[in-house]
Amino acid sequence: MAMLHEAFYLIRPKPMVLAQAAASGLGDLEWLVEPQFWRKGEPDRSSWSREDHLVQMKLLYLAWLRSEYGGQPEYEQLFGALPLSVESFDQGWLVERFYFPEPVSEIEKALKPKVVQALRETGHPNVDGWISELRQRK
Repeated sequence: MAMLHEAFYLIRPKPMVLAQAAASGLGDLEWLVEPQFWRKGEPDRSSWSREDHLVQMKLLYLAWLRSEYGGQPEYEQLFGALPLSVESFDQGWLVERFYFPEPVSEIEKALKPKVVQALRETGHPNVDGWISELRQRK
């Protein structure tokens, strides 16, 4: 029986899209080009490949963008009649998939004491306090 696991997707515009938004003269368009972080349950046993999931997210993102903002002057000027295709996505955006994220607490536990001792202080009191706490735990 297949188990569902959370996969996370970071979708962000390429510099070209950000430059077009900045040069559009439409003011602050961060709401239209800000990165998105989505999660999706995916079975561990499936005929879907990693590439299939990425392609699905590419099309879903473009469809969401048009559904959410299509018809608004800013969307129309920036994207116009952008085809909802993998090729369109690949020209303007990047997507990264993260699977089985490891809790930071588990990563900290796995650090070797020698490595923790080698961490250099940063001048940021909160981070330096964290380093000190790590050293005390090791």
